[in-house]
Amino acid sequence: MKRLAVLLIISCLLIGCSKLNSQTVSDNQKRYYSNTEIIVSDFSKKLKAYYEMQHQPVPNDFNEKMYIELLEKMYPDQNKVQMVKNNFHIEARAINDNFSVMLCDPSAGRKIMEDLSCHLESVAIRCWDKKEPCPCIFEKNWETYCK
Repeated sequence: MKRLAVLLIISCLLIGCSKLNSQTVSDNQKRYYSNTEIIVSDFSKKLKAYYEMQHQPVPNDFNEKMYIELLEKMYPDQNKVQMVKNNFHIEARAINDNFSVMLCDPSAGRKIMEDLSCHLESVAIRCWDKKEPCPCIFEKNWETYCK
């Protein structure tokens, strides 16, 4: 009976420790994605300013290649550009006079976030904190986020 009680206590401790460890990973992931949101929002501010300074609209053929090329050319902290480039699958498109940039998990194929440049204060669509994974596709009803 003592042996069973000791095994039960050890099992409870192991389960409790594994729960704490998974919570730590989750907290680290929250910090990582929150920081990435701030970076991506700042990218949008710089790119919008770039096009405004050029007195040009966002080109209709704007895509992820143009997005990264411009950031590599003009963004002051290239470590942040490389971090996003290396850790996410990036998609970008023009929407009216703005653009949308979507970051997806490269291995799981799920959307992490989508930034619509119509609001530069924050990323418009957060998927990383949702219970159900979002597919890695652009938001069809993006206009509702730009009001």
